[in-house]
Amino acid sequence: MDLFPKFIIEDDCLIISKVTQHKKLVTNPENVQGGGWFRWNEDKTMMIFYGDSFEFGKASFEDIKKCVLSGNVYSNKYCTHSITDKHKFAYDTNTEILIIK
Repeated sequence: MDLFPKFIIEDDCLIISKVTQHKKLVTNPENVQGGGWFRWNEDKTMMIFYGDSFEFGKASFEDIKKCVLSGNVYSNKYCTHSITDKHKFAYDTNTEILIIK
């Protein structure tokens, strides 16, 4: 089974991982504000968020930005170790790339 680079926002945490479905990232579906996909830009060591989740809808740029600026970006659904200080982040609007950090 193929794994895909996906993210969700649950409560005030942005959770990323390679999974088959967005629901694999969730601990409480009622607290999910949306989700999408991410891609890694090696040249800029930057994670770029885009798209939406079939299961939870689209995460807003404002919610993504809030999580990043608060230091709440995690690589597992248990939100144990923030990866915010290790990477740069951006959002792809389909017309431009908005740098978050």
